[in-house]
Amino acid sequence: MCKQSTMNTSATGEAPREWDLVVFGATGDVGTAIATYVANTIHAYNKKDGEVKWAIAGRSEASLNRLRSRIIANRTKPNLSDDIGLLTADLSSPDDLTTLAKSTRVLITAVGPYSLLGERVYEACVEQGTHYVDITAEIHWVDAMREKYQKRANETGATLCSFAGYDCVPSDITTLLARKALSECDGNDAMLEGLEVVTRISQMVIPRGTLRTTLRMMLKEFTTFVSSLVRYASGNGSFHWKSALALVRWLFPKWSSDIGCFTFPHYMGFANIPVIHKSHSASLDCIFHDRMALQNSEDSMWTGYGLLQTLVFYFWCLIFTPWYLLVVMIAIVMPSNVGDLLLRLFDSFQYRGHTGTNQKEMEAIPTELWNYATSSKGSKATVHMYVQGDPGIVCTALLAVETTYSMLGLLDQNKLPKGVIGSPSEIAGEALIHRLQDEETIGHLCTLTVTVTKQKDSNKKDD
Repeated sequence: MCKQSTMNTSATGEAPREWDLVVFGATGDVGTAIATYVANTIHAYNKKDGEVKWAIAGRSEASLNRLRSRIIANRTKPNLSDDIGLLTADLSSPDDLTTLAKSTRVLITAVGPYSLLGERVYEACVEQGTHYVDITAEIHWVDAMREKYQKRANETGATLCSFAGYDCVPSDITTLLARKALSECDGNDAMLEGLEVVTRISQMVIPRGTLRTTLRMMLKEFTTFVSSLVRYASGNGSFHWKSALALVRWLFPKWSSDIGCFTFPHYMGFANIPVIHKSHSASLDCIFHDRMALQNSEDSMWTGYGLLQTLVFYFWCLIFTPWYLLVVMIAIVMPSNVGDLLLRLFDSFQYRGHTGTNQKEMEAIPTELWNYATSSKGSKATVHMYVQGDPGIVCTALLAVETTYSMLGLLDQNKLPKGVIGSPSEIAGEALIHRLQDEETIGHLCTLTVTVTKQKDSNKKDD
């Protein structure tokens, strides 16, 4: 049964709900990081935007109590409020999920794999008109949810934001910022005739949920997943040739002239590419390139400007791919046996990406990317985004929470689009950009800057 505290709050312009924000799945790898980030930043949000009541939620009350105690003990500012609500809800209980959804204005869920565990939470939010945020990169699942629940979301006014973690937000939000800057420079009729994002990551910690989701997609949902990649970007279930061509080009090495080195496929390109082509279709008249560069690639003749690392990457791909395809073929023929067996084997390892002991290590890993966008009128925007924290857990937590804060702010101003199922740029848009650029709010944890070079003009403009 879903247990609630006795707090009471009213939402501006809507029926009163007990909580403004609930983190569901708070005891998992990313869920813990999300709850910790909220605990350390909610005071700043309260100061600027009014008091926010929030809670952590999950299946085990004992685990939630341990997490709440750990969060309070390890807060960055000891004098912050200890007022963290606690709710228990079981995924197997529709009543629990209905009560959970009814209790909050916005729900962040970190319970994955979403294709296996996500629909009941999604449906509860749609039915109760609760605004929703997730961190999935499961294109095929989001595509299925949009097709199944879009009509009902329009009726209840629930806004459902997927892809709110590292997987898509950096590319998605920097593309929106580039579009905005180029429109101001060249006019609203300017289209994007070139778009490339280059990410540089030194290392990362992989969340347990991400590994399990990847295994599940590779073994049990491979054909559904692949077919959805080229349909998602169209928004109506039809084949989207630009998205398909971008995915083909993504597989091959590329010389990225803007950063000055050879690059290889960004490992989240399979999600980024369809999301970018759908979210920015009105202004995108080109193929989106999602690339990755390693340290010592650009400006390094000793590595052949990244050629050495790129060749090593493809060498390992050639070794791994035949074995992977063999396992996939076996899993397709006997999916209930092979897929379940390998997933149970993974579960037996009890892997945890976030153990508490590696917290400082994760926080020290930088995540950095450059977005190079060219207007149809010749101007060029370069967007640089830096986040302090590893992409898989710390960066994802920051972006998911800032997306949620942006939605809450828009909701309070009665500006949140209702009944929309989409990405952070489609739902939170400029509000999210503003939060990520606000030094008072975000501090040293994130920087987001854009430089525009006008056509036939060397003058530059910084935002």
